[in-house]
Amino acid sequence: AVVSTQSTGVGDTLTSTFTITNSSEISLQYGNTLLGEQRSTVQSVTGDSDYGNGNRSGVLPFFCTPHSGTIEPGQSQEVSVNFRADHAECYRDVVIVKLLNQPQETRIPVSARSWNGSLYVLGGRSPDPRVSLYNTTGGEDATNGGDKDGEGGDDVAGDIWVFFNCPGLGVTVTETLEIGNCRVVKPDNKGAKLTGDYALDPLKADYGPLVKALVVTPPKGVVEPGNNITVTFQFTPPKELTETQIQFNTLLTLKGETLEQYRVKFVAQIIG
Repeated sequence: AVVSTQSTGVGDTLTSTFTITNSSEISLQYGNTLLGEQRSTVQSVTGDSDYGNGNRSGVLPFFCTPHSGTIEPGQSQEVSVNFRADHAECYRDVVIVKLLNQPQETRIPVSARSWNGSLYVLGGRSPDPRVSLYNTTGGEDATNGGDKDGEGGDDVAGDIWVFFNCPGLGVTVTETLEIGNCRVVKPDNKGAKLTGDYALDPLKADYGPLVKALVVTPPKGVVEPGNNITVTFQFTPPKELTETQIQFNTLLTLKGETLEQYRVKFVAQIIG
């Protein structure tokens, strides 16, 4: 089993659970620890280890309650996996569950992601939060067709890349992005506006036939707290296209606790 606490804001606590069931005829004593508790150093989340990225305070981002206990025959115990981060990052660890006087152990990977703002974007190509489509290095664009730059200027928070591998002209290819809202309804924020809004600008007219070649569904919307919206991009390369690789850009505006804009960079490669 894998326990994922999904996404939350920096400083907020998010909880998921797993259940231990005693199907034997005797009482069972259990205890759980985190793999991160057994290590003196925390490796990068992008490495091959089962855990990574700790809080800057030194406090582990994951903690379980209860830590130990006794389960009577035929009974179950729900264990909460709590996550609280002090900076925006991807996190993961492993909960190790052991039964008293038994050599076997059960390992349960846990993962979560924290964000500075209430709205966030994940690439639809992979659900793994270690794979980011953000490029804030300002590197050169890999494109043969040229880049009509200027969308958003220097005020954008970063770039989001969406790649289309097109088998031929006139053939539609679909990619997606996930826009989520990591805010949660709590007793102390009742009555506050917790929803967030997003909007994708239409392509500029000077992109010519590419304007009609890209269909975005839905181009704007409201994201409820704790929910995600899938935005679908359908691209059909125009038959009059002569380049084998083109790039075109637009702006994505996220309005949650803060207002952020990202430059969405579409790269289409004609491989047929």
